[in-house]
Amino acid sequence: MARVRKDVWQLPANDKTLFWYGEAIKVLQAKPITDITSWWSLAAMHGIDKQLWIDLGYLDASVALPFDPDAEGFWNQCQHGSWYFLPWHRAYLAAFEAILLDAIVKKGGPADWALPYWNYDPTKRDTLKFPAAFAPELLDDGSKNPLWVKERYGRTGNGSIVILKTDVAVGQLWQEPEFFDGPGDIPTSFGGTQTAFSHGGTGAGLLEQRPHGPVHVLVGGTKEGTSSDILKNNGLMAMFETAGIDPIFWLHHANIDRLWESWLTARHHPQDPPDAYKNPTDTDWLDQPAGQFVMPRPDGTTFTTTARQVLNTKDPALNYEYQDIAIPGQRPLLVARLNRLGVAPADANQLAGALAMASRKSTELVGQTSTAVRIAGAATDASVQLDSSATSNLTASLSVRPQAAPGAAPQAPDRVYLALENITSTTDAGVFNVYVNLPKGANPAEHPENLAGVVSLFGARAASKAGGPHAGAGMTQTLEITDIVDAMHLKGELNTQTLDVKFVPQTPITANSKVDVGRVRIYRQTR
Repeated sequence: MARVRKDVWQLPANDKTLFWYGEAIKVLQAKPITDITSWWSLAAMHGIDKQLWIDLGYLDASVALPFDPDAEGFWNQCQHGSWYFLPWHRAYLAAFEAILLDAIVKKGGPADWALPYWNYDPTKRDTLKFPAAFAPELLDDGSKNPLWVKERYGRTGNGSIVILKTDVAVGQLWQEPEFFDGPGDIPTSFGGTQTAFSHGGTGAGLLEQRPHGPVHVLVGGTKEGTSSDILKNNGLMAMFETAGIDPIFWLHHANIDRLWESWLTARHHPQDPPDAYKNPTDTDWLDQPAGQFVMPRPDGTTFTTTARQVLNTKDPALNYEYQDIAIPGQRPLLVARLNRLGVAPADANQLAGALAMASRKSTELVGQTSTAVRIAGAATDASVQLDSSATSNLTASLSVRPQAAPGAAPQAPDRVYLALENITSTTDAGVFNVYVNLPKGANPAEHPENLAGVVSLFGARAASKAGGPHAGAGMTQTLEITDIVDAMHLKGELNTQTLDVKFVPQTPITANSKVDVGRVRIYRQTR
């Protein structure tokens, strides 16, 4: 029987899952970084910056390291901005879990122990809190809490970790039936863009963009009153190079892995095609990059694996399942949009399945900014210049009520996306809200209907380094704004030459951080 990864919020009072997690952490942290089963080497697999680790007190400068901390290889192999993001992290978590389990069994713990997950469910307010067991520095007996690290600064830098439901909105995930995008597509898929073994920032899938990125940054943050451009001022979770040191990292990624399993169950309409809500069958994804997913075993040896080998979590090599993979609300935004278009509720439920019908997406550029946008201070405004012909096409598609001929499949309405391209920054520790078409002089917080979504800078610093291992062109983040554009159309506000966009930082962002959006574009997508 597969071991069960449990929801940290549903653990009974007498449950010892987190106790044994802490015991295993102490065992792994007692090992030197030269041991590939140590806490430190496992964290370095995700990322390591030698000087930063020294500055933070996690590495002795005199230690001779077994791997080059400035090169990709066994260390620094995490996959981001790629269609390998999910399978690589699954293999990574499984290797980590096996090493923990080995330590737990040797200490007399349960042989069926499994890593728990932090289910930050936006429909359940209590789950958005930071798990209490990770918060105190000391345990009741006065000993150090192995689940605690000091470098968790939160949204404002004072150590208070607050996650909002908009930070972890997952509704759009269930409306994206395709796992990956082609190399030239805007990133609107669930799992990422087709790439080689890559750390780049331009091809992140929707799950990696949100909730993955915001949770990283909103836990890590920057120490209050300091500059986020000085890396040692930032929390561990806010940076590739230190995230794996924080014990909450592993529960966060267990939940990301769980959401992948949830997405695979999202096929819920008879009109969904056979390949909707399924993993890729492309052998480039299944079997490549051969030999580059290198993982450690509890005995200190290594092995290689691929996406194909981690698809079934119940296989003996992984041997786990999740306590709950229920989806919090399926396609609610689309059904509401169809209702606004005048489609009756019964027909709207039928039409909701039409989005998955087309195997190809047709994308048209509707508008873009003429210059880069620097985000800083309380808010930053930008104006997207709209192409009149493309806007007319968009207006026409919104004006037509989706109707099907007898026996024909219904036509899915167009979708509209706001793409923030070439996001560069000197810091990773930033999160900002993006609003579209706010009323002049309005308080953004009073207009949630104009919130396009949340963007984090997790990984932006590395993606900004030209010629570096994480690309150099910056990140791309995509927000669906169909509902906002629909509302504008229904109010007769879409006959305009520009569309206003406002960036409102949730965390302190100054001009010194050089947070630039190279280009803001609006796309219309037909399926």
